[in-house]
Amino acid sequence: MGYLNDFLGLLDGECPQRVIWTADLDYWITGREVEGTADPAWRTEAGFLELCNRMCIMPYYFYGSRSGGVWQNAIWLAEAQYDATIALRSERNGNKTTTVYTTPVGELVDQTEFMPSSCSQAHTKFPVQSNEDLEVFRYLIEHRRMEPVLVDRYAQRMAFWAKHDGLPSIAMPRSPLSAFFYEWAGIMNGVYLLMDHPDRVREIFALMHEQEKPAIDAVCRLAPPLVHFADNMSSDNMAGFYREFMEQGHRYRIERFHGAGTKCVVHLDGVVRGLLPQLASAGFDAIEALTPQPGGDLEVEQMREAADSDRVILWGGVPGVLFAPPYGWKDMAEHVAKTLDAWRGTRFVLGVADQIPPDGEIEYCRRIAEIVGR
Repeated sequence: MGYLNDFLGLLDGECPQRVIWTADLDYWITGREVEGTADPAWRTEAGFLELCNRMCIMPYYFYGSRSGGVWQNAIWLAEAQYDATIALRSERNGNKTTTVYTTPVGELVDQTEFMPSSCSQAHTKFPVQSNEDLEVFRYLIEHRRMEPVLVDRYAQRMAFWAKHDGLPSIAMPRSPLSAFFYEWAGIMNGVYLLMDHPDRVREIFALMHEQEKPAIDAVCRLAPPLVHFADNMSSDNMAGFYREFMEQGHRYRIERFHGAGTKCVVHLDGVVRGLLPQLASAGFDAIEALTPQPGGDLEVEQMREAADSDRVILWGGVPGVLFAPPYGWKDMAEHVAKTLDAWRGTRFVLGVADQIPPDGEIEYCRRIAEIVGR
């Protein structure tokens, strides 16, 4: 299908004549696993690549595989390692998982639950909820390091994926603010702690930024074509904090990676209006998972103007909700045609924003490929 060559050309500044079309299938696969109809091969790289090729999309989103019941990370470029003063234990009871971090200054408890009804996992208790927890969190971060992973095998994986017309995604750990909101404190508690204890939170964020550097150095030595900033950003909860708490860190990463010849893409889904121009201005080469109406806050025709940049690659445009009822193929075909008309002549990747849902019609992928001429 020639997706990969066109995609690499796009990253190098070209405007390919053919449309690049890709989709994140992970959530849809989870739905098949919950109902017991999934092919186990889909959780292997070879099986996933074959599925993407059958669906006529560019293979890109692959998060990991299962081996002997153990999840093998395939995307995150750094993993947390704690020194001997930290005791970490995790227990699973049915769909609930409890992780306890024990330190000399106190404990943090993280609780998550997988919900079969929505085929998703969510926090039922975030570890950091109070000023006291914030002190424990600071100790935890002070006694943590982020160990680079995945870089040694990436060239080999790229060669394997190229045979299937794809590029394996790799992601930096979340930036401190997004990690604080999504992994440690939750958005509501996180905002309260930012407002009540700004200096202490800034000090913790500075430690987290410093811990990114070994992974940044490793990526620069590898010099891959593209690195993902998997910050899961949405304008409704981050736009007002971006300049103060994220932009400097993003610019540092981008400058280092650009110096090594690596392009940078950031994940922005949900509400895009407030962050789209800020991320384009920060220097990102692409902004991914852009979700227009009926799933987001902008019409697809408004996104290029909102970005205020002809340089940045718009990536997304096809809301995942259109794959599922009450929408049908007529709705999808009309939206895809509208997106192509709006973005044609500019640098873009047509992609699902954010994922195909568990009840989505996967065959639409092939039908969209036919529309774009693949």
